Amino acid sequence: MLKIPKRYSLRLSLVISAVFFALCILGAIFLPHITNTLISLKERFPEGGASAVLALAYAILAVAAAADVLVFVLLLRVRKRLVFTDGSIALVRGISWCCILLGALFGVLGYYFLVSFTLAFAAVFLGICLRVVKNVLEEGAEIKSENDLTV
Repeated sequence: MLKIPKRYSLRLSLVISAVFFALCILGAIFLPHITNTLISLKERFPEGGASAVLALAYAILAVAAAADVLVFVLLLRVRKRLVFTDGSIALVRGISWCCILLGALFGVLGYYFLVSFTLAFAAVFLGICLRVVKNVLEEGAEIKSENDLTV
């Protein structure tokens, strides 16, 4: 399997995060057009549902952008070697809650588009996995602080 050196991997992750944020901004501009196109593909669509779908889409985009900002800040902390700290743990906690919130928003969107239930499941599962990672980081931070006190 392709292994990227640690230094380049972190830089690549920062670039991907920045590109994703730019795509979120671009998506916000074109979201009404994208939403109308998706709605027009359905044969039957509930009356007045277009504004609800657009509101949900903007909420999803806002939460995704917020999670991306948290990821970017976390990557900057990793670059500074501040991994097992309360600040980094708080960032992972925030990202996990963003994923769970995305799952809830996609679940509501599932009323209009059934495929959204799949995205809801994936987002909640990712949020749960991040909660586990957060717990591991907390335990690592505790062990690190104990080791710092013994030296």
